[in-house]
Amino acid sequence: MKKKNLFFLIVALIILSSCNVVRTSTSKTMDVYGSGIIQVPVVVDLDVKATRVSGTAVGVSMEIAKLDALADAVKKANADVLVEPKFETETTNGNTTVSVSGYPATYKNFRSLTAADTSFVKVLHAGIVQKANTYEPPKDQPKKNKTGIIVGTVLGIVLLVAIAAAL
Repeated sequence: MKKKNLFFLIVALIILSSCNVVRTSTSKTMDVYGSGIIQVPVVVDLDVKATRVSGTAVGVSMEIAKLDALADAVKKANADVLVEPKFETETTNGNTTVSVSGYPATYKNFRSLTAADTSFVKVLHAGIVQKANTYEPPKDQPKKNKTGIIVGTVLGIVLLVAIAAAL
């Protein structure tokens, strides 16, 4: 009877120690090009707040830390974009801390392009184009080290065997 209970305890311990939560977020965009594709231009107003907001992130890669800091600031302000972001970086022991501040803005009043909006189109034809940068985490991210989970599981099994032997 003791062996049966011990078996169930070991199985339960392995199942509980193998759980891992991974949270990711991605943003994907696609530019529309090619013959036969007609895209109706859309115009939107940008509502920029007068107060600055800031965000911070820590990472190994400076580029990823910058994007994470931007995402932190935008999330704090419940905004769509950060206008005129200013970055401050500090690298210590291989970790990069990035702080960003800027003016939070939200998109509003989406509408189709009208004749009144064509003056902006002339600016685009002059070669002045702004395009938002997007980020998608790499698909081949390194696996997390699970040594702690394995050591904890082995120690738990040894402890359960010792307790069962003492009974």
